[in-house]
Amino acid sequence: MVNGPPGPRFPKRLMAAPWLLVFLPVQAATTAFGVVLPLLILVALHAGVTEVALASTLYNSALIPAALLWGVICDRLQMRAPLLLINFAGFALLFFVLAQGAGLAELLVVYTAYGLVAPSSAAASNLLILERFTPEDRPVAFASFQELSTLGGVAGLVLGFFWLLVLPGTRGLFDFLYLAASLSAAGALGTALFIRDPPRRFARREILRHPESFAARLSSFIPFFPRRLKRPFLPRLRHWLREEATHEIPLVLAAVFLFNVASNLFNTSYIPYLRVAGLTSAGIFLVNLSNSGAQAVVYPFSGTACERDGGERAVVAATGVRAVGYAATAGLAFVPAGLLLAGGALSANLLIFGLLGGAVALYGTSSSLLLFRSVRRQGAGGLLGFSSALGGMAAVLGAALSGVLSAHFGFGVTFTLSLLVMAASVPVWHAARNAWRSHHARPEQKGS
Repeated sequence: MVNGPPGPRFPKRLMAAPWLLVFLPVQAATTAFGVVLPLLILVALHAGVTEVALASTLYNSALIPAALLWGVICDRLQMRAPLLLINFAGFALLFFVLAQGAGLAELLVVYTAYGLVAPSSAAASNLLILERFTPEDRPVAFASFQELSTLGGVAGLVLGFFWLLVLPGTRGLFDFLYLAASLSAAGALGTALFIRDPPRRFARREILRHPESFAARLSSFIPFFPRRLKRPFLPRLRHWLREEATHEIPLVLAAVFLFNVASNLFNTSYIPYLRVAGLTSAGIFLVNLSNSGAQAVVYPFSGTACERDGGERAVVAATGVRAVGYAATAGLAFVPAGLLLAGGALSANLLIFGLLGGAVALYGTSSSLLLFRSVRRQGAGGLLGFSSALGGMAAVLGAALSGVLSAHFGFGVTFTLSLLVMAASVPVWHAARNAWRSHHARPEQKGS
């Protein structure tokens, strides 16, 4: 049981405390499900990119109100382990329901419900680490949490690859959901057996005080609202924007918004494109494995890459690499599938998507550090809530637009627009850096 003092006995980066292992099987299940779901739509239900985009739009639309609701529950009821249990058991139930052979309408309903359940553990898991570990051990604990999550994702994709290599058809996709349900149930059982709420509890605002906690929370790609949105939100937002107009914060938010729009434009259509390019379901898992594997390799070094200037150069470099990867994919998408050499599409996408994975690991760390640098000032909770709302809007907009463009104009046009939007964020990051330096420079530096 996790009733004793927090984890100084386990100062290892990979496993700061044994109870963190409960997140590994759930991460394996959810990462693999992110690939299985569009494959179910494309292969099992014989639908197309429009339906994949619709599913993604519904999921992203559910995340924002769900994140608000679960955040309030987390603060009001001061629960940690029960919210983890709800999350993991909910995933297991939804995967089991889909495994029965759902049609398109049922799949869309279940995936929307998945979006409603997904945020239930986001704040709870983060706060549990803050509450269980001493201040000295927290950086190692959050690094352990991140790396176990990444390794869990890699494990889930490896399982999916070999599963569909043996069972390549529709039945294999549905049967894999039983495995995903079992993995989530294992996480729920581990939570029930080994995790108890600590005696000391923090409010969600405490996440804003620790850069490692902040970065880990943002890496979940689930909206984060540190406090409830108050009723006069729009007037307060207009006032805040006027106050901050000469600072770097609106520029950081604009750059993150552009990045999220571009990423969702690209990612929503990517698996449908891989199917059109002739890849099997196992091959698509392999391509996604290259992405997660690159993240696992790059993430431990991303903090070091950001030490010199707080992530300013790293965020621009990562964004530029993403733009290059999108450009390469757009070029491939304009080439008729029949003209590619045997295995050419697989090899090219293994390389490109692996490159994109390494870039997103570096981007995640650097952008989180830059956002943390800004939100440490007064009004951080409102800023982050606004940033999360923008992120949710970007996800919905990107997913919906991706489906429309790919269905009517082709994948090449979608990936080209992704490239342009991603590239547009680079000068915005430069402008944010210049605004920060101008605003925070010493008087003698301003006059020089």
